[in-house]
Amino acid sequence: MKARRLPALVLGLAAACGALPVWAASDSCYDKAQTQADLNACSAENLKRSDAELNQLYRQILVRLSGDQPAQAALTKAQRAWMDFRDQECRFVTLRTAGGSIHPMMLNECRARIARNRVSDLRDDLACATSATDDQMAAECAVPVNPKEGATQ
Repeated sequence: MKARRLPALVLGLAAACGALPVWAASDSCYDKAQTQADLNACSAENLKRSDAELNQLYRQILVRLSGDQPAQAALTKAQRAWMDFRDQECRFVTLRTAGGSIHPMMLNECRARIARNRVSDLRDDLACATSATDDQMAAECAVPVNPKEGATQ
């Protein structure tokens, strides 16, 4: 019975210390985790989901920018810089856990958290032109309205 309480205790402490996002405590994968290796696997799946959503939005914006080579190049450059920032930030944030069994989980959760923030930014970029109240505001958006959608969704 004590072995079953240990992962819950580790997860609870990690969440309380800010090592895990609060929502992780209610994720079914984390609920079922029995070992640190299980927690590491859960965080890897969490990162995979965050990255998949991020990549889907990135591709959607690239399609929306088709025909606008300078905008596509700027987005690609920004995304590469963002990836470098994410990696460097997470190396810094997880510096003290390097070499420990918790390190993969901490690194994955950091990357997933930053990816979720980027997802929010990309969603805002996609919605900008469609939520603009006039043509001038829409023209200032980095991502134009999808011609198939028109000015309103």
